[in-house]
Amino acid sequence: MIERFVCRSGAAIHLEDAGVGTPILAVHGLGGGAWFFTGLARRLVDKYRVVSLDLPGTGRSQAPPGRISIEAWVADIEDIVLHRIGEPVVLLGHSMGTIIGLHAADAWPGSLRASVFVGGLPEPRPEIQERLRQRVEQVTRFGIAGTGAAVAAANFAKATLERQPELVALFERLFDAQDPDTYVRCCRILISASAAGSPARVRVPCLSISGTEDQYAPPDLVTAFVNDLPDGEQEILPDCGHFPFLERPVAFTTRLRTFLERVC
Repeated sequence: MIERFVCRSGAAIHLEDAGVGTPILAVHGLGGGAWFFTGLARRLVDKYRVVSLDLPGTGRSQAPPGRISIEAWVADIEDIVLHRIGEPVVLLGHSMGTIIGLHAADAWPGSLRASVFVGGLPEPRPEIQERLRQRVEQVTRFGIAGTGAAVAAANFAKATLERQPELVALFERLFDAQDPDTYVRCCRILISASAAGSPARVRVPCLSISGTEDQYAPPDLVTAFVNDLPDGEQEILPDCGHFPFLERPVAFTTRLRTFLERVC
């Protein structure tokens, strides 16, 4: 089911809602959207309800002027949990969605069953911040067309680039189709985003899933992040980059199911 949910803030959020059972609220990262999790929802449809969204002000969602920020997103996502889903959720956050998920764990811990962090860290590394600054300059000057190819090359594993060219081409096309001004705004948000103090305060079971070739969230830094979580598990998938749910969908879903069966 696809629908538009209007938050108390006035944000009109595009939602995709599939399946029955324990609710999983999936939050995408920079340049992503609800479509990231369509395959995951279909693989879990027998036992879990997956609700994914385009963050307010991105994709097919709208936000009031001045309400595109980590704090505004966390507040609007809470509205979805309280007034659309109606029960605590497993919050699954990819990349920047990990930072959003950590802030959510601080802001509304009573609405969480568990947290899943995919290719994420509490804040972007300095190298990534600089890469994003360069990308902001490039997109501002020349537009976003053609950027998807560079993003794919930096974020997919070598095996994915070689063996799944259709997936890579689709990603590139959808990336280039997004609004450049929105992308630049979100880049700037991510550059300055941080939830560095939050992991030690998370009071729900957590799972981190990432790839051996993830340049945004390298395995050693992900391990350090997981060690800061009071109840954290980790899975690092081989031949995988920054998008485990796209690159290794069966392995990703299998590991997620094992975790969910333990905590839900």
